[in-house]
Amino acid sequence: MYPLRFPQDAKGIQWFENAFEFLNINLGGPYTAFVNRWSDLEQINGWKTRNSGLSKTNHPGELTTWIQYGRNKKKIVIAPGQVGKFAEEFWSWWIHLQPEWRKKGKDGLPLPVQEFEDNWKSLDHYGTNGWLSILACLRWWGESLSLTEDSEKKERVADWVSAIEDVSKMLEGLISYKQKLT
Repeated sequence: MYPLRFPQDAKGIQWFENAFEFLNINLGGPYTAFVNRWSDLEQINGWKTRNSGLSKTNHPGELTTWIQYGRNKKKIVIAPGQVGKFAEEFWSWWIHLQPEWRKKGKDGLPLPVQEFEDNWKSLDHYGTNGWLSILACLRWWGESLSLTEDSEKKERVADWVSAIEDVSKMLEGLISYKQKLT
């Protein structure tokens, strides 16, 4: 599945070409599948970018730095001792982004979705200010796992995989919703 094939109808869409090149790295099957489905979402939205984006509330500070430096031009590295902190910040932001209908568990994390509803306003953002930011965070987090100490590695990898699974499930729901509208 890796490397992903660039969608032919996106040729000449500079923001997407840059984002695709940035995200198209080998972090394993679930990550690669997620990047592929994100590409499908952007295609559904006509490869457009828009001004309004995902909420910035609780998002990781690294994301602000990345955006301020022109996104794909700034290399972000999560220091080995900061992976846990970054993961907490990501989860905090992801929880904040959830639609109102999404239920949370006792631990505050989103519960697995049994059935999707039709209000996707908080996650229906595309282009440079949309899901690209979520993907960037998951890329940095995934890359940082190779630098994580062995004593923490199993837990950190499991948390990252859990994040990808949850985010992917919500992306699938959003894509299904948008396909119903067309």
